[in-house]
Amino acid sequence: MKERLRRFMEGRYGADELNRFLMVCGWVLLLLGFVLSGFSSRAALIAGAALISLSWALLLYSVFRTLSKKTSRRASENYAYFVCKNKVLGWFRRIKGRWQDRKIHRYFRCPQCHATVRVPRGKGKIRITCPHCRHQFVKKS
Repeated sequence: MKERLRRFMEGRYGADELNRFLMVCGWVLLLLGFVLSGFSSRAALIAGAALISLSWALLLYSVFRTLSKKTSRRASENYAYFVCKNKVLGWFRRIKGRWQDRKIHRYFRCPQCHATVRVPRGKGKIRITCPHCRHQFVKKS
């Protein structure tokens, strides 16, 4: 049996990070849809049915990706997922860093190029030079 499964999966893409994400999202949406379907209001029933349909679509797409023989397409989809995931996680890391840094630094936006500039707190009025466009502006730190 194990050998038959191995032969069946030969040349197929298999599971990756995007598949796991789709599976988890599918199961969470399915559970949420069943919970919403338990309410008696019409809006909750419609929302529950929509979530259940979306969850089945995600789960079926995940199975399709696992069994697909177009490995280059699936790899590029997984790469695009990682790019998007890293953008979102990078944004949260920046917010966390700014929050941890809030007592010793202030952040300003350059009025010309809109880049974020970090300066030390408590220095009074200072002339800030943007590292990107070299525009100078005065702010109170």
